[in-house]
Amino acid sequence: MVARGLEISDPQRALGYLERIGYYRLSGYMYHLQESDGSHRFKTDVTFNHIIEHYKFDNKLRLLTLSYLERIEVALRARLTDEYSNEYQNFFWYTFEDKYANINVRESILQEVQDRFNDQSELFLKKYASKYTEERFPPSNMALELLSFGKMTKLYEGLKNDQGKQSIASYFGLPSALLSSWLKYLSGVRNICAHHGRLWNRGITANRPILPNREKYKFVGSMNDRFDTSYYGAAAIIDRLLRSFNDQNTFIAKLVTLIDEHPLVNPLNMSFPPDWRENAVWIA
Repeated sequence: MVARGLEISDPQRALGYLERIGYYRLSGYMYHLQESDGSHRFKTDVTFNHIIEHYKFDNKLRLLTLSYLERIEVALRARLTDEYSNEYQNFFWYTFEDKYANINVRESILQEVQDRFNDQSELFLKKYASKYTEERFPPSNMALELLSFGKMTKLYEGLKNDQGKQSIASYFGLPSALLSSWLKYLSGVRNICAHHGRLWNRGITANRPILPNREKYKFVGSMNDRFDTSYYGAAAIIDRLLRSFNDQNTFIAKLVTLIDEHPLVNPLNMSFPPDWRENAVWIA
């Protein structure tokens, strides 16, 4: 790296980071600091500390993102359980074939719930199974606790677009098709975070979210053509969903504080617009 122009003032410190983190993982935080002429030389005045600061920022960004995605996940789980259990007066509604538009989703959900139920590694499952020995599945308030965010997203998407599904979408302030799209996209974001992947400047292209055109739902503020494949867009979607059930949440405030604490990190590399402090979509 020194041969390519990187300034390393403390070689022992740098070696320690390389031993603990590995060159390959750290290399993901180097490319934007290198010349774009194919030489892989580092830009003038770039130091090893620039790489570590971006690595630390990304780590904190993942933790922050996971924390608030969890709140969306918990809210979705609660709304699914309450809405359908009340509507059908049955805690086993998720097992009914006529509730699904996609029967393959039903089979996938039931298989995962049954596998977890049979394993009974959770104490609440053991207690339920010992009392209700004839039941093949637990009630929905327990069953949905066994599903990952990704599985719950598939469950919601696979249900018929009936009153219950629309009611849940209304809770989040969206039409059901839009909510399904956003949840699927955020499931991918969550997987990146959970697997310690690079997040801050990553192109998130899988299951790109639908961007609303209707005046009631569309984003207002500075956007760009990478909005639906970047952290900027993901943050905007997270913020919109959070505000639908808790307009006092501090996600954006903590995100801004994190950016301010790491001045070496350029938000433009996260596809933030140049005027994001005054005209980000969450401000307008």
